[in-house]
Amino acid sequence: MQIDQHSLVDLAVAEIQRLIYVGELAPGENLREERLSNLLGISRPPLREALRVLAHKGIVEQLPRRGARVVKLSAKQVDEIYSLRQALERFALESAFPNPDAQSLINMNTALEIMTKAAEQSDHSAIVRANRDFHVALVDLARHERLTKTYLELMDQMQLCMSDNLRTETRTVGDYMAGVKRHRVLLEAIENGNAADALEALANHGERATLSELYSDH
Repeated sequence: MQIDQHSLVDLAVAEIQRLIYVGELAPGENLREERLSNLLGISRPPLREALRVLAHKGIVEQLPRRGARVVKLSAKQVDEIYSLRQALERFALESAFPNPDAQSLINMNTALEIMTKAAEQSDHSAIVRANRDFHVALVDLARHERLTKTYLELMDQMQLCMSDNLRTETRTVGDYMAGVKRHRVLLEAIENGNAADALEALANHGERATLSELYSDH
């Protein structure tokens, strides 16, 4: 079966994102077309289109006459991303109570189950994906389409932070389960139906503390 050009681009986008999120392509690393073309088994035209898509998502930057490289976020950019994320998630929870969307709660539980199994296997890539699904489902609790759309637009760069944060936790805490426990506390607070407890758990979610040590302005 022949794969069309659009499918090749989509596959390349997904695989390059995965390589970035698991740390095989590091922040600031140049993305050499020859290497990626050989690694992904595709020609350069769909690879170049994939890099343009990733640049639009904000996780790759294209430099005139110098090719592309993985985005390297500054401390200020990380702070902006996480402060905006926190505001959007807080608004979602405030809007969701007293009747959060039931399917979204199911999706949060599913994501947490996947995250737990991935943590037990130290599967960094799967943890990052489950982390994303958990937080998107959290925002979906509000049944607010424009809020979800805005949050998804922020998510790609946010995953750069999440991925780096998980790697740092593993080095400093030595346990992927730290993130799982943090998410479980938040989910249980939401399921208990107490908005104040849920908002407190969200405020204490803890990821920015690690990131503040990881990033510095450059």
